[in-house]
Amino acid sequence: MQNIFLQTRDAAYRIIERKGATYYAVAAGLMRITEAILRNQSTVLSVSSLIKDYCGLNDVCFSLPTVIDRGGVEQVLHLELDSEETEKLLRSAEILKRTIQSLGLD
Repeated sequence: MQNIFLQTRDAAYRIIERKGATYYAVAAGLMRITEAILRNQSTVLSVSSLIKDYCGLNDVCFSLPTVIDRGGVEQVLHLELDSEETEKLLRSAEILKRTIQSLGLD
């Protein structure tokens, strides 16, 4: 799990080292999301959306596996998380909420 975390965290840096930018990856991701919506594909993609009752979380945006179709977010898939994963998810949500409050955006 630590290796996956490090690879994910450092992916943008590796892309910048090799290509000089990451905006092509962002554009490709947006293109895939748009395609799923326009073609009503009911595709599972990892997208950020407002969470409602996910491990007790509400009113925070997280990137989670989500079914995307013509209406946008059709369903956020609930993953089975162990207690450590749940604790880290809740910690991340708290950090996001505090950051938003500090910016006066809530």
